[in-house]
Amino acid sequence: MQSSQPVARPQPAPRGLAGALVYVVIALVAGWLLVAWAVVKRPVLSVPIAAYAGPVVWLGAHDAQALVLWLVLVLVAWRILHRRSFQRLVGRRLRRSWRRLWVYDRRWRSTMVLSGLAKRYRQREGVPRIRKVESNAWRDRVLIGLLAGQCTEDVERVTDELAHSFGAEACRVREDRPGRVWLEFRTRDPLTELVPALPVPDDVDLGSVQVGLQEDGQPWRLRVLGTHVLLAGVMGSGKSSVLWSLLRGLAPAIRDGTVAVWASDPKGGMELAPGRPLFARFCGAEFEAMADLLDEAVEVMKDRAQRLAGVTRLHEPTRAEPLILVVIDEVATLTAYQPDRKLRARIEQSLGLLLTQGRAVGVSVVAALQDPRKEVLGFRNLFPTRIALQLDEPTQVDMVLGDGAREQGALCDKIPDSTRGVAYVRLDGVREPIRVRVAYVSDPDIAAMVQLYAPRPGPGARLRAVLEGRGGKLVLTDEQQREVDAIRASWAERGER
Repeated sequence: MQSSQPVARPQPAPRGLAGALVYVVIALVAGWLLVAWAVVKRPVLSVPIAAYAGPVVWLGAHDAQALVLWLVLVLVAWRILHRRSFQRLVGRRLRRSWRRLWVYDRRWRSTMVLSGLAKRYRQREGVPRIRKVESNAWRDRVLIGLLAGQCTEDVERVTDELAHSFGAEACRVREDRPGRVWLEFRTRDPLTELVPALPVPDDVDLGSVQVGLQEDGQPWRLRVLGTHVLLAGVMGSGKSSVLWSLLRGLAPAIRDGTVAVWASDPKGGMELAPGRPLFARFCGAEFEAMADLLDEAVEVMKDRAQRLAGVTRLHEPTRAEPLILVVIDEVATLTAYQPDRKLRARIEQSLGLLLTQGRAVGVSVVAALQDPRKEVLGFRNLFPTRIALQLDEPTQVDMVLGDGAREQGALCDKIPDSTRGVAYVRLDGVREPIRVRVAYVSDPDIAAMVQLYAPRPGPGARLRAVLEGRGGKLVLTDEQQREVDAIRASWAERGER
């Protein structure tokens, strides 16, 4: 007899649950494939994966997760308590690995193709390869290997495209060695903050005077001995800051007499007159006197050249024969804008002689101007060290720093008014310009320099001033006065005869 009770039949699993299981399996497989792909592309990722998988197998998933949590807490505490050592040992490595994987590797090939740096040969397409990545808080440096047939200029032509593609403020190219170049991506500008006046050094190295900071945070130093320096920039761009920072770095040598500054300020002394006690010679009004100053510098140069010929190739400054630093603010006033043709020709001749023959015998020229055109300063190429601050036009960059400087990243025409004192420097023998910011020397700083570092008068300085009619008088006893009168009487008698 059959039972009237209904027979329970097994119910099929809900379709929703089956679909969820399928999705989970697919996600797990895709995740493991993604991990495997990442390890193949970046073998260094196998280290943290193995470091986690080992404790899971050995201790179990729960204890492994606790260990990882404690490790994270230790790293966070380390970063808070001693950030410098953390950055040096851990932070930089993590940052550069992350930047390479997420910023550059992820979109490298497409960027190279779209920017025109890819090449096709025998149906194969090649792109420059990333060799190394370095990263800090404000800059990424990417070392790439160029393809056959490529050169540095090919990469320099597309720096704007590369900067936009990788989310950087700017991109510049530095040569490393044949076939390899560094791409420097600026992610944050470290020169936005004003650089205050630098401390006056105890000892002066005339081959390395600090005047500001470089873009990488290192001191920006200028060579003074054995070179000439040209400053170019629009009004208010920071040329005076360069001059005063240089004089500040030389202050102890000026006081001790191993550096003698001969200053000319064609603007009537508006810029350099506050530091007049620091200068051995100063002209701030008469152009004839400025021409005389340059002529005297030429005479000193020729005299030293005759005495040093065959003895040394570079003058060593002493108190007896100091380095003569000829400083000219707005040199175009003496050359292109000088209405007196004879005086202008005389000044140009003296400047040309100083620039071509002066640096080896200890007569250096530091000149500043606003307009760098050839007709304004025809011998600008005679300055081995050239500094370009804010300029009006892109073409003026190459006029100051040389051909190709703007393509190499010297964007002087794009320096904003908010960062006055930012400049690009081209040193003799160095291909790429260097981005820097000069320290700002205020009027109180100048007054303190004058008070502390004005040159000390040497023996007989007061007597010489009296005899040359520059002030003061001799105080003699009655006996000394009778002797002086007798000497003058004998001179008069000889003159009558």
